[in-house]
Amino acid sequence: MAVEENGATGPALRPYVLAPGEGAMAAAPDGSVMRLKASGESTGGGLGMVEGMDPPGFATPLHVHGFAELWYILDGRYDFYVAGEWLSAEAGGVAFVPGGLVHGLRAGPEGGRKLTMMLPGGPEGFFRDVHSIIEADAVTPEKIRELGAEYGIKLIGPLPED
Repeated sequence: MAVEENGATGPALRPYVLAPGEGAMAAAPDGSVMRLKASGESTGGGLGMVEGMDPPGFATPLHVHGFAELWYILDGRYDFYVAGEWLSAEAGGVAFVPGGLVHGLRAGPEGGRKLTMMLPGGPEGFFRDVHSIIEADAVTPEKIRELGAEYGIKLIGPLPED
């Protein structure tokens, strides 16, 4: 954790570095393997960030939440469905979705790797908690919906076809 007490002013942020492969394990319900790289706690609430490694065809359900997301594509190609429109980004590209818009994404035929930033931080805990219930073999659609609700994420349904 990158927080220490700072007397009268409360928690003080500390700089930190994570090497490749470091970070708490996290996951998405539909197959993304993730590592938590920054949390609301470690950034003073500024942002959360996870690195996701996705198999070919990995897709999220359509969902909506109040926080913004920004993806930096490290490898592969991703298609983003945002407010009724398909958008694509390749390695080196960026996609941004403001809070409040219905959206989802899917990895291309070779899969991909991406950084997902959540602004402000805190909702990245959803992915850490999903990993925990996967490890406990306790995943059910109801549990994922409940967990999403705890983080302000409303699951809507499957992505539409192109």
